[in-house]
Amino acid sequence: MQVHCERKGGKVVKRITEQAQLILRLYELRRETLMREARSFVGGEFLPQTDDELVAIVSKGGKESGFVLQVYGYWDMVCAFVRHRMLSEPLVFDTCQEMYFQYAKIQPHLRGFRRKMNLPEWMQSIEKVVEGSAKGKKRLAAMQASLERMRRQKQEKPADQASPTSR
Repeated sequence: MQVHCERKGGKVVKRITEQAQLILRLYELRRETLMREARSFVGGEFLPQTDDELVAIVSKGGKESGFVLQVYGYWDMVCAFVRHRMLSEPLVFDTCQEMYFQYAKIQPHLRGFRRKMNLPEWMQSIEKVVEGSAKGKKRLAAMQASLERMRRQKQEKPADQASPTSR
């Protein structure tokens, strides 16, 4: 196991333990009841098809807007920790696969959302972490392919489930 060390004022600080503690604390936060419900919504039925749809969901207020903002705010915070070297990118890559899937849902709409909402920095940390490495881009592409399969299955499902009397 490689220990990442940093020199501060002549003192060597072992960051691996701190990072492990932080990633475990972040995992605990993901298990909180309301966060589980928010993650279930964002990981499930939340599937914006356009910039305008993403804007509408976030802008309308209420429970679903709160879920979207809570989950994406959480992941953007995690990525801010990466950008500020509180967590290593490889550790987050290995332990936060869900983040890549959820980011894949909004990534095609980010530019338009930012412009329409006048929020140029919204989700900037998650964007830089996910799209900042070849591994991240590869995982993002795989997640987007999975989402496309899910969309197709969802569109095909009603036809497959037609009642016998309507055939």
